[in-house]
Amino acid sequence: MFLFLFFIISSVIAENSLPAEFTRCRQNDVAIDECLKHAVPDALRKMKKGISELAVPPLEPLSVSGMNIEAGAGPVVIAQNYKNIQLHGLTDTIVTHYKADLKHYRLRTETVTPKMEFIADYVMKGRILVLPIQGKGIANVTMVNLVVKHDLIGEPIVRDGETYMRIRDYRVKFIPKKVYLNFSNLFNGDKRLGDQMNLFLNENSDLVFNELKDAYEKSLSSVFQDVANKIFNAVPMNKIFPEE
Repeated sequence: MFLFLFFIISSVIAENSLPAEFTRCRQNDVAIDECLKHAVPDALRKMKKGISELAVPPLEPLSVSGMNIEAGAGPVVIAQNYKNIQLHGLTDTIVTHYKADLKHYRLRTETVTPKMEFIADYVMKGRILVLPIQGKGIANVTMVNLVVKHDLIGEPIVRDGETYMRIRDYRVKFIPKKVYLNFSNLFNGDKRLGDQMNLFLNENSDLVFNELKDAYEKSLSSVFQDVANKIFNAVPMNKIFPEE
């Protein structure tokens, strides 16, 4: 699903030496986009359990420490805090489109993840339409047939004679076919109210997700940008994308 995962994989391995079983995509190859289209999901599958000797973490699941989502405006107004986030399903991602414009430091791709699960400890408070909602427990947000559009806008940084890429903007758009929501321990553990709210959330999941997705996209794109820049800051471009 997430393009930054490929950058993590490519960059860490490129710095140490690319294992023979990994596909190499060279920046001067006229078919680099087609190469990357197949190389990215292949790399994700091979990194499912991580590679300890290269300090590559397991991608199934991918762990994220936390994120905060501020209450917005409109029919869904919910302040949310998530910790101990586990993202499941990334290694099943398929790349449907890839466009690498390395001369202008821009990378665009579209992916499909059959089932993406976002599981985390949560705290939330707010309202949906006229209904109040509050709780503290375990959240499960499952997105089915999730299309993600990635747009990375970078710029060159020259250091010690080497050119690095700094991502100054990372944009994502989430387009799931269906979203399922479940929050445990809503309303201080009142099972009746909690079950009713979860039922309401799922009956109106399109409305709820569409109202919140900008905040999710912004929060997760910031995470991806920070991770990508840590890698790109350490590895020159010509080692991530070989010239020859």
